[in-house]
Amino acid sequence: MLGHKARHLVRRQRQDGRTAPHTTMPSAAIELDAVDKSYGKRQILKGLRLSVPERSVFAFLGNNGHGKSTTIRLVTGLAAPDRGSIRVLGRDITCQRRQVLAQMGCLIEAPSAYPNLNAREFLGIGARLKDLPASEIDRALELVGLHPAPRQRIEHYSLGMRQRLALAHALLGRPRLLVLDEPTNGLDPDGIREIRALLSGLPEAADCTIFFASHYLDEVEKTATHLALLHEGRILLQASAAELERQLAGVLALDLDDAAQGARVLEAMGHVARTEGPHRVLVGGVDRELAGTVNSQLVQAGLVLYQSVLRKPTLEQWFLQMTAAEGASAC
Repeated sequence: MLGHKARHLVRRQRQDGRTAPHTTMPSAAIELDAVDKSYGKRQILKGLRLSVPERSVFAFLGNNGHGKSTTIRLVTGLAAPDRGSIRVLGRDITCQRRQVLAQMGCLIEAPSAYPNLNAREFLGIGARLKDLPASEIDRALELVGLHPAPRQRIEHYSLGMRQRLALAHALLGRPRLLVLDEPTNGLDPDGIREIRALLSGLPEAADCTIFFASHYLDEVEKTATHLALLHEGRILLQASAAELERQLAGVLALDLDDAAQGARVLEAMGHVARTEGPHRVLVGGVDRELAGTVNSQLVQAGLVLYQSVLRKPTLEQWFLQMTAAEGASAC
């Protein structure tokens, strides 16, 4: 189950009128304040507040159709908000789009390239358009770990190689911000692992912030340093991955010589416990630190502890519980 601490974090953020504890976050690469966006009669974004820390790998998480792509269009200046403000790299994107885009690399659609060219020829076009030296091509290829044979044409690349080439193109000119929409979409498991490892190391290697939209929860769990959950145009929760890990309580499964006695000891100490057979006790609402305390209390009470396993919810379970709870509260 989703722990009460995580639910309290959501309630606190809503009551405060914000989506993240700004006082503890670094300066923001992207900041949206009370942003609304509609297309016709359909309102896509509803008072969206978002703060993306510099040099983070920030996952913008949500199901398809809930506003992720619309948010990316606003952040890149491809659309304008109906209300609210959007600042990217310290500038108002609606008024200073040219200056912002000069420091931004984007991969919005599926990667496309001239299939009859090799990697250097393709990146050379982008380098010339940006008036960059040829050395920038080598730097970008090095960053994405792409070292194809000089004569190998793009038409022979795997999907993973094409995606890395597209990322290399976005990295030309040393952008401070990379904006990516579903960067592993359509890739096979090997390609997903390659892109995941690449994104994790880019903030340090390229001195940039990564903001990527995704609905692949496994990818987010293994890549992101920060995340926000978008549901029906609103942010349900924004936190660092470390903060979310602390907030998600789990169930501690204990194998004891006497489960009934163990449950009585734990309940006397204020824990919520229930037995599952003669030798197993389940304790709810436990984080990693509390698990150690519970184990010690049982041993001190004279019980024999055979095994202790903390079962925490996966990001997928958390996501489903959060969105289900939000849907129920809206009814």
